[in-house]
Amino acid sequence: MSKSLTVEAVSPGVEPDSAPFVAGEAGPFGIGSAPLSETAQPRLRRITLMLVDEQPIVQLGVSLIAKESRRPCRVIEANGGEAAVELARRERPDLVLLDPSLADLLLADAVRRIGAVSPASRIVVFPAHITPSIREEAARLGVHGLLGKDATPANFLATIEAVARGEQMLEAEQRDSLRRAAAKLNCAPLTPREHEIIRRAARGESNAEIASAIFLAPTTVKSYVQSALGKLEARNRVEAVFKLAELRLL
Repeated sequence: MSKSLTVEAVSPGVEPDSAPFVAGEAGPFGIGSAPLSETAQPRLRRITLMLVDEQPIVQLGVSLIAKESRRPCRVIEANGGEAAVELARRERPDLVLLDPSLADLLLADAVRRIGAVSPASRIVVFPAHITPSIREEAARLGVHGLLGKDATPANFLATIEAVARGEQMLEAEQRDSLRRAAAKLNCAPLTPREHEIIRRAARGESNAEIASAIFLAPTTVKSYVQSALGKLEARNRVEAVFKLAELRLL
């Protein structure tokens, strides 16, 4: 089953497709920035956002937050993978928020089939929590972004706007995740490459095996491992893996 709901933050007398971004005005979620002159205010076209999620509370939350968007946003909803494919075929949404845990369709199949019927749609995977395995699968599938349902409204809107502008948000999300983890450990953040190597070490791969898998020299892998151990203040790989496991980064 699918349905649509139009939620637009549009001033009276302004056409939805040409509603201006009025910087400096903050909604109840505190979204705002420094004022722009009238001539500098860009006009953002309305987008269609398709939410694919089985939970009514998530559907309601997304609709409410979308009302705070600077960009006029028409929200349409599908509560399953098959319904999403059909809705994407009819509506050709600009952006798709896709729950990776649908009952009727695997994430890879949903991404492939939605992309086939609506090639211009930009897909953001929308899990309850972002785990390394979800991040890895999202990167492998070539989606445009990854956004956890535990994101703040401000981060939600910022991600949606960035993806709508054409940005790829996977690497930015990963760096943010590593920065948050570093803050909890009171240490310097790992780089995405250091994180990947420690994750592979956690699977039991040797430096030579890691080097072969990611096309680096074994000595370079060793340098990354030593750098990661130093940042994590870990005496060895086992301790480093334990620390990352505590932070759900494996």
